[in-house]
Amino acid sequence: MSSLEKGLSAPWAAFWRRCQPILPGSVAGAYLASRGCALPPPDGDLRWHPRARHPCGHIGPALIARVTHAETIAPLTLHRTWVRPDGTKAEVNPARLLLPGHTKKFGVVRLWPEEEVDGGLLVAEGIETALAAARGFGLAWATTDAGNLAGLPVLHGIGALTIAADHDPAGVAAARSCADRWAAAGRDVRIWLAPQEGVDFADFAVEVAR
Repeated sequence: MSSLEKGLSAPWAAFWRRCQPILPGSVAGAYLASRGCALPPPDGDLRWHPRARHPCGHIGPALIARVTHAETIAPLTLHRTWVRPDGTKAEVNPARLLLPGHTKKFGVVRLWPEEEVDGGLLVAEGIETALAAARGFGLAWATTDAGNLAGLPVLHGIGALTIAADHDPAGVAAARSCADRWAAAGRDVRIWLAPQEGVDFADFAVEVAR
C-alpha cells in the first residue's frame, strides 16, 4: 500500500493531537476575526499550533485543519495556514500547504463535527470562505479546492446542501457539478455566489467590514 493510500501518518497524527482549539483572543482567533469568519467549535477539525515549521525554515503560528474522507471520515492529511503573532497572514511562500506524501482526494474539513450536522450543511472550497459564510448559515465544511467540491459525494443524513461558491469560472463549475449530483439524488440544493466576480465570501466579508 502506498503512502497516499494509508491516510494521515502517525507522526502527523501526533502533531494534530498537540494542536490547540481556536479560542477568542488567540492568534488564530484574531486571524479568523480579521477575515470576517465565525469561530469553529473546539471539537471541529480546525485547530492551531503556535510553532509550526514551514519548509522554508520559518517557525510560527499556523491554523491546522484535519482533512478527512467525506464518506469514511478517515483522516487523510493536514492543511496548514501560517499567520503572524498579531493575527495577520505570515509572509511565507506559500502561506498555505498540504502535507507531502498524503492525499486530499474526496477530503473535507469538518469545521463542525459530523454528529452536529442535522439535515442541512453549507460547503465551500476554502476554510475561510466556509467560516465567513457560516456567519449567515451555521454549520459548514470546507473541501479545500474546486476538485473536491465538484466531486463531493452525496452523504447520508444530509437532506439540504448550500454551496458557497467562489465567484470565478472554476468555482462556479465546481458548484454546479456538486449541485447536479445532489439534486439528482433528491436533495435540496442551493448555490450562494459571492456578489463580486473574482472573490469568495471571505474576501467579501473583509470588504464589507471596511
